[in-house]
Amino acid sequence: MVKLILYEWEKLWKNASVLKIVFLFLVLSGIVFQGEINRDKEEHRTYLEFHEVMDNMTEEEAIRYLQKEKGKNGYEQYKAISYLEDEVATIKGYESYRKSIQTRYKQNQSISVFSKNKVQNQYMERIAKKYENLKIKAPMKRQPYQGFLKVVNFYVHYLLAIVLLIYLVSVVFIQEQRNGKADFARTMFRGDKLLFVAKSCTICGALLLYLLGTFLIHMGLAGREYGFISMDAAIQSVPGFYSVPYAWNIGTYIIAYIGLQGLAAILLVAIAIFLARWTTSELKTALGLTIVMGWSVFSQSGMNGEGTEAFFKIWNIWGSFTGESILKSYEILKLGNIFIEQSLWIPVCIVLSIFLLLVSGKHCPKERKKTYFRKEKRKKNPHRLFYYEMKKMWIYQGGIFLFIACVSIQAITIYQYKTYIGTDEVYYQRYIDEFGNQITAETENKIAEEKIRLENLEKELNQTEDLIKIDNLTQQLECVGGFHKYVERIENLLEDEKTQVILKDRQYDLLFENTVVSRMMIILLCVSFAFLIPAIYQREKETGMEVLQDTSWTGGKKMWRLKIGIVLLYSISFLLCSEGMIFAKEKYMYDLEWLLPAGCLPQFWENHGKTSIGATFLIGIIIQCVVVTIIVMFLSACAKKVRNQHMLTGIILGVMVVPIILSSHVPVEVLSCIYNLIFVFTAQFEIIVTGCIVLGIVTYLIRKKENR
Repeated sequence: MVKLILYEWEKLWKNASVLKIVFLFLVLSGIVFQGEINRDKEEHRTYLEFHEVMDNMTEEEAIRYLQKEKGKNGYEQYKAISYLEDEVATIKGYESYRKSIQTRYKQNQSISVFSKNKVQNQYMERIAKKYENLKIKAPMKRQPYQGFLKVVNFYVHYLLAIVLLIYLVSVVFIQEQRNGKADFARTMFRGDKLLFVAKSCTICGALLLYLLGTFLIHMGLAGREYGFISMDAAIQSVPGFYSVPYAWNIGTYIIAYIGLQGLAAILLVAIAIFLARWTTSELKTALGLTIVMGWSVFSQSGMNGEGTEAFFKIWNIWGSFTGESILKSYEILKLGNIFIEQSLWIPVCIVLSIFLLLVSGKHCPKERKKTYFRKEKRKKNPHRLFYYEMKKMWIYQGGIFLFIACVSIQAITIYQYKTYIGTDEVYYQRYIDEFGNQITAETENKIAEEKIRLENLEKELNQTEDLIKIDNLTQQLECVGGFHKYVERIENLLEDEKTQVILKDRQYDLLFENTVVSRMMIILLCVSFAFLIPAIYQREKETGMEVLQDTSWTGGKKMWRLKIGIVLLYSISFLLCSEGMIFAKEKYMYDLEWLLPAGCLPQFWENHGKTSIGATFLIGIIIQCVVVTIIVMFLSACAKKVRNQHMLTGIILGVMVVPIILSSHVPVEVLSCIYNLIFVFTAQFEIIVTGCIVLGIVTYLIRKKENR
């Protein structure tokens, strides 16, 4: 059995595409984490400088020193001091925190309303006893904990781990089932159950190795920036870890944290293998894992763990990945009068993983048998190649289901999106309604009168001591920010010689800005590329049809153009549907000025042309379709060249989808390149043209070499 596991392990890592994908994800995770650290680099330096000064101080001396320094420094120093205050307060106030739990429990006992509630009393009693019996033996040390906090609060690499898991399951199980190796292996002595166990262990080992590798990379990067902390300090001395219900030091907590992540990863592997064995489809496996993780995130954040919700929250995978519900706090789930500790998830996870693997091991995926019905039909003219290619993509490869799913997700995203409008923006729009959106002499008179009125209100506020009057005047002065924005917009229009029209620019954000709607549209489009384009070419490579097509003078070129055409039909249809839904929502919600120049919007302030907003939106959609066409041609050329479908799928997901997802969490501009290339409204025109030319040249060179 051990030799079989070693054989499968060696076979997996001898696959060059697996090594490249894992290495790519490790590097990408490290780059993104470094970008997260670099967000407040100036604060780090000040934070570490203060730490050096305070290392030999007592807690009381440290508090006095921070209070003394707080009023004399800038924003970076202010943030650094706030971090240090949290660390000092954590060490100084931990015993008070434990006593407050006991005090709260005793106070509730003295209140008749709470004392009669036996269930609530038992709940609070268990929590009070847990922290009363908790004896901290490790020392409470003041150290630079911000690096450690960034490591344990960073969750982007879990998203990469799920994508990597889909790729590994595809390579180890789905790919071998499709090319017949799995059916051949079952004829061998140990080719069925034992081989399944070996493959499952290989995937688990690879995913655990990736998670451990990312953790070590993050710890190394954090240690380089902040310095390495002492592992023998109590975990309760770290800010935000007050509620850890175990007498552990930081080193023990890290070991338990990694172990819990490994347990969650094993359950996720069992679910992925179960889906792969029963569906034999990367797309359905990815969809199933997405549903499982989506429900896990929702149950972690949206459920309180009482009643029937306790059944769903007890197996939470996302909470186990992040250590929130088991390690970081003492959470008790209530099922009627029964109390269940969240740590019960551990045996449930083990039992569920074993059950799913047993079911998956007994199930032997087989090719679907085709049933032929003989019917007398009238003679029909043969269909063209385009018809058969369309049928292969939309029906046999599940393109129709993928399209419906993507459009549905996009429709839900658009429906739920709400433009955030702050106080200043509300009053800014009110001034447009009251004073008008045209710059006239009457508008200037109204602005002068309003300016005098606001100045008088501010003088009155500074002179009065009546609290009721102060509150009333403060409410009246809430419009100051909106008024300044209105005046500033007029000054900018006059200074830049723009069309003298003031627009409610926040109403145009959904059309032209980087929002969750636009990101979701590009993500779904790139996911479609990843699952459709490699699959379209792979089947013909496996059956040898590609060689047969190339024997014809125009066969290879014609088929390549047809395949590009059907992918473009899918992609452009999805783009037009998404943009059409966005247009319909904005037209229903607001009275947009479609005929006014787009240069009046902040998004296009540098544009001195007279192109209207409606024409800009339409031209942008056309440019998006052109860019998508070039990208599809480039990916099709790569799919024609690459011999491993799963490698190309992983590369597309890792290079296109993952950076777009990460760009909304980590402010690294490199991650937004693909997004800006497709969603042209957020990028400079020169960059779009340069990117398209480069992709076009590379596509031409690949095709030229292939033709030779």
